[in-house]
Amino acid sequence: MSYNKKLSKFGGNKLRVGIFNAKGRFVSSILYAILFTFVGIIIASMLDLPASPVAKDRPDRKILQNTSVTDRPVDFSTPFINVVANSRDAVVNITGESDRHGRSVNDYFRFFGIQHPPTQKFGSGFIFREDGYILTNNHVVSGVDRVLVSTSGEEVYIAEIVGSDPETDLAVLKIEPRESLPMIPFGHSNELQIGEWVVAIGNPFPQTGGLDRTVTAGVVSAKGRRNLRFADGNVTYQDYIQTDASINPGNSGGPLLNLRGEAVGVNAAISSPTGSSVGIGFAIPIDFARVIVPSLIAHGTVSRGWLGVTVSDVSKDIAEDLNINGPAVMFDQVLRNSPASKAGLRPRDILVKYNGKTVENADDFRFQIASTPIDETINLNLIRGGRNITVPVTIGSRNTALQTMQSPYQEPYSEDYWLGMEVDNCSSQLANQLGVECPPNGGVIVTQVAKGSPSYNRNVVPGVIIVEIDKYEIKDINDYRQAVSKLKDRKKSISFIIYDTEGNTRWVGIKPTR
Repeated sequence: MSYNKKLSKFGGNKLRVGIFNAKGRFVSSILYAILFTFVGIIIASMLDLPASPVAKDRPDRKILQNTSVTDRPVDFSTPFINVVANSRDAVVNITGESDRHGRSVNDYFRFFGIQHPPTQKFGSGFIFREDGYILTNNHVVSGVDRVLVSTSGEEVYIAEIVGSDPETDLAVLKIEPRESLPMIPFGHSNELQIGEWVVAIGNPFPQTGGLDRTVTAGVVSAKGRRNLRFADGNVTYQDYIQTDASINPGNSGGPLLNLRGEAVGVNAAISSPTGSSVGIGFAIPIDFARVIVPSLIAHGTVSRGWLGVTVSDVSKDIAEDLNINGPAVMFDQVLRNSPASKAGLRPRDILVKYNGKTVENADDFRFQIASTPIDETINLNLIRGGRNITVPVTIGSRNTALQTMQSPYQEPYSEDYWLGMEVDNCSSQLANQLGVECPPNGGVIVTQVAKGSPSYNRNVVPGVIIVEIDKYEIKDINDYRQAVSKLKDRKKSISFIIYDTEGNTRWVGIKPTR
């Protein structure tokens, strides 16, 4: 049997087909390899890869030599770098030391002949003048015997407390520098926008050491936060900036900066259930400092303006009734002998603008009054009885008013100040100031009403015109005084016929108090 026959016998045809298929697969593999190599060359040329291997040329050395920080595109940097570089050295660490301790503690240390170490509290501040003036929080330096200031150059100074203001929680310190110091300029907090980037620099956790001048960044979360209780008691003038830039213990007094490197706030406090930052921090607007710092430097205290009124926000119902489209406040009370009373202001006047500026709410009004220089005359745009009027008023001194102010109501002996009200002849000029009209037969017009007095409790307000008292006709101040002299010892209610501020005639019974 021949060989081919043997192959045929044992399936030679199938074997030949298998060999052919194996050769085909080998050729196909070669063709695929050539195709992939060609495609790889095209891709490499598009990616601008090196034409020759670079492993022998130390690629790490070549890459490091060709790339440096200064070669980075500007887009790779952050806007915070320049802010921090220009501001960081102007931020200082503040340590307040006190030698005062509880009696039991002092006795304990004295018994063992050991000098009690001073108690300390820590905070931050920043230099705002090259000659060594520093702004910080009042609560950082209140109640201490010494204040130590540590600068970025590791210089330590004993600082003088130039002035402090608990009502805004701000304080100014002074050191005597050995050379010119870096400083941070004041910006304008009223220009801040919600969502704007801000940077906080301070001295968090100073007791651990080594964490001075730490930088955090975030955005302005809100403005005008009020009715918060921080620091040593309740701060009177509040308009806090809320930010999520971390403000940790020890950051109090440090600057809150905008991206121009200007101080737009003074870090004050956090709101946290744990005592550490949870993204809700508060800073005092730098516009507060712009107002009070000059006074603190010059006098050590703040002289604030005073008008002599109490106010409240205008409700939606009143605003709709009077067609008031914007914010406004209402005068609830006008104090006797105050700048407001001398200008003819009266309760229920609606204040729309203060010296040309919109009054957002009662807190905004109080701050605008407090920020106005004493003895300056400003214009109030009011709505009185549905009419728009403008009243000029000269601002008084709040400090003087607080020193001389008596109790809200004391039983007077003057016939012109009886039952808690002060009156005058109903002249056209005075009536015009109070927004009323004198009746044809005359009368006396109420100009002041003491809070808590019998007249006040019967809703008698400035502008009310008295035409009859206990059947005595009242045409002028002389008639009024004669009636008072006959009735001043009366204990039961006294009958009054009045014209109210709307021009309506009504009866009022006022019972004297003794």
